[in-house]
Amino acid sequence: MKSMSVRHFIIDSSAASPNQEVQDSIIKLRTEVPTLENEKMVPFILLQDGKSKAYYIECHIKAEHAIPLSDLDAALDPDEQEDFRLQRKLQPTHKAFISMLSDASENRQFSDIIVEYDSHYRPEKPLKILGGQHRTVAIEEALQKKKNRYHGYKIFFNLSVSQRNDIAQIANTNIAISLDLIDRMQETLRGPELRSFCQNANLLDKKEDFADRKNPEGIITVRLARTFVVNYCEGKKNTGKDTEKELFKPYVCKSGIIDEKYSEIVSKINWNNNKLLEAGIQFSKLHHKQQEMIKKSSEYHGNNEFKNKALSLAVISSWAYVAGLFSSKPDDLKKFYSLPENAKKEDPLLSKIMSESRHPRDEKTYRGLGTRYGDIDRGRITELFLAYTYSNERKITKNIIEAAIATHDMKMSTERAAKARKKANL
Repeated sequence: MKSMSVRHFIIDSSAASPNQEVQDSIIKLRTEVPTLENEKMVPFILLQDGKSKAYYIECHIKAEHAIPLSDLDAALDPDEQEDFRLQRKLQPTHKAFISMLSDASENRQFSDIIVEYDSHYRPEKPLKILGGQHRTVAIEEALQKKKNRYHGYKIFFNLSVSQRNDIAQIANTNIAISLDLIDRMQETLRGPELRSFCQNANLLDKKEDFADRKNPEGIITVRLARTFVVNYCEGKKNTGKDTEKELFKPYVCKSGIIDEKYSEIVSKINWNNNKLLEAGIQFSKLHHKQQEMIKKSSEYHGNNEFKNKALSLAVISSWAYVAGLFSSKPDDLKKFYSLPENAKKEDPLLSKIMSESRHPRDEKTYRGLGTRYGDIDRGRITELFLAYTYSNERKITKNIIEAAIATHDMKMSTERAAKARKKANL
C-alpha cells in the first residue's frame, strides 16, 4: 500500500467528535484495507447517523480485497451470542438475487453494502456484513470469473448492540427483510433466554437459531415461540375456570414490533420453571411426531402444511393455552400429553380431517380447521384439545373435531346472548 501523505479522515460538520476507540478503528481500516480512497490519496469523510448516533465512512473496495475480509456470519451480540448470526439464510432462488449474479458477472458495481469494521471476533474477517449478503455473494462469484471491480461500502465503527440492531434492520433494500428476521433480531437484543428455552425443549437443535421465515423444514420462529410462552402463562392463570362453560381465547403475538403482552410476561417469567419446560418438551414431541407420520404417508408426505401443522399459529397457541390450563391437573395433563405417543397409523393432529372440517355457517373460502389463526380457529382448536383430553379416545377423531366446533359455536352464542342481555339491562 502507498504511504499516506494525507489525513486518514476528516469529520463532517454535523458529526460530534468521535472517541479515541472510533478514531483508532478508522485508522486501522485505513492502513490495513486497500481502498480506492487510499489509492487516490483522498481522506475518508467521517459521518454520524442522526438516529443511532453511530459513526461511519463511505468508501470503495475492490472485490479481490473485500471478499477475503468479508464475514457473512456477523453476530448481533458478539460478546454474549457470537454463534448466532444476524443475517437471514441466503435465498439462492430469489429473482432479485439471480439478477444480482447476472449483473455482477457483467461487471456491475454494487454500492451501499452495510458493514461494521470489527476485528474483535474472527479477526481475519473484519468486514462484518450487516446488510448486503446477497450482493457480497454475487461479488464473490463474479470474482471467480475474473470480474474484479470496486464496490461501494458504508462502514460503521464500534457499534453497540442496540446500534447494530437498528442499522441492520434498515440495511437491506434489495431483498426485503422479513418480519420473522426482525423478531429474531429483537429477541437476540433481549437476550438468549427464549432461544435457550426452545433448545432445551428440543424445538431447536443445540446451537440452532430461530428461523428467519416460515419454512418447509418446520423450524420454529420467534413469533411462534413467543406465542407458546404467552399462552402457557395465560392458560395457567385460568386453571380454575369451568372449561365446560368458559370461552377461551388464546393469543397470537405480533410480529415485526415489540409485543406488549410478551414483554410483560417475560419481565416476570421464571425460565427455570420445570412445568413450562416440560410443556415445551411435550409440544416438541407432538411437532416431531406430526412430521414423522406425514413423511411416512404415501398420500401426504409432500404436504408441508400437514407436516408442520403443529406450528400453525392456531394450533401452537391453543395447545400451549391448554397445557397451561391443565398445569395443576396431573391426570388431565397426562392424557393431553399422550396424543403423539398414541399416533400409530395416522398423524396425531388428523390434518386431512381437520382440513375438511368446518361449521355450516363458515364462508365458502374457509379451508378447514387450523388453516387460519383468527379468534374462531384458535377457539375451536382449544375446544378440540379439551374434548380429546376429556374423552375416552386415545387419539383425535372426526367426531371429536365436530364436537369441538359445535361446542365453540355454542359458547360463542352464549357469550353473545349475555352481552345482549347486559345491553338490554336484563
